[in-house]
Amino acid sequence: MHQAIPVPPEGAAVRQLADGRSDLLVREEPLLLDVHGQTLVTMRTPGADEDLALGFLLGEGLVASAAEVTGMQFTPGEPERRTADTLAITLQGAPSALLRQRLARTHEIRSSCGVCGLADVATMLDDLPPLLPGVPRLPAARIGTLLTRLTERQELFSLTGGCHGALLAPADGDRPLFAAEDVGRHNALDKAIGAAARAGVDFSRTVAVLSGRAGYDLVVKCLRLRIPVIASVSAPSALAFDLCHAAGAT
Repeated sequence: MHQAIPVPPEGAAVRQLADGRSDLLVREEPLLLDVHGQTLVTMRTPGADEDLALGFLLGEGLVASAAEVTGMQFTPGEPERRTADTLAITLQGAPSALLRQRLARTHEIRSSCGVCGLADVATMLDDLPPLLPGVPRLPAARIGTLLTRLTERQELFSLTGGCHGALLAPADGDRPLFAAEDVGRHNALDKAIGAAARAGVDFSRTVAVLSGRAGYDLVVKCLRLRIPVIASVSAPSALAFDLCHAAGAT
C-alpha cells in the first residue's frame, strides 16, 4: 500500500503515476495581465500574482516605482469555460503613448527574442538607469552563503524538482530579504522584486541570487532596478556578462 501524499502547497499538484504511486508536480498555469485594456499573458505557478505583476512592470521599465500602480483586481479563471486567471492593473494616470507602444510589443512575457533587432549592448543599455556610486563588493565566501540561503527557501523545488527560485539579500549581509519560487525563472525574480518593492527596499544596496543561469533577460531586470550584484547557480551568458561590465555591476 502506497503512502498518501499530504495536501500539496499552493504551487504544487498531485498526479497519479503509471505504477500507482502519487507524485507532486509544480503547477504551470496561465495568467492574463490586463493593463488599461492591453493584455499580457504568462505561464506561471499560481501564488503571489500581484508581486509577479508589479515585479514585471518594474523590471521591464513599464513603471518607475510601485506608487505608479494604484490598483490590482484578481479574477479567478473558470476551467470549465476554459478561461484563465486575470489580474486587472490600474496605473496612475492614463498610460502614455510610449507605454502603450511598449505594452503592445510585450504581448507575451517570455525569455525569448527580447532583444531581436538590437545591434549591440550599448543599444540595450539606453533605457537603463545608471548604477549609483559605490557599488558594493562582497567577500567570495558570502556568495556561497547566499546560495545556501536560496536553497533553504526553495520548498516547492524540494517537493517537485521542477521550479526556479530567486532571492534578494542586503549587500552587507546574508540575511535574506525576499525569496520566491516559480516554474519560470524570470517569474521567480519578478515575484521577489515585487515583494521587495512593496516593502520599499532600496534595490541599489541588494544582491540578487538566482537558481538558474544568469541570462540577459534576468540581468536587465536587475540593472533596471539598480541591483548592483547578481549571483547565480549556473553560469552567465556572454551577453549578460557584457551588460554587467558595461553597467559597472558585479
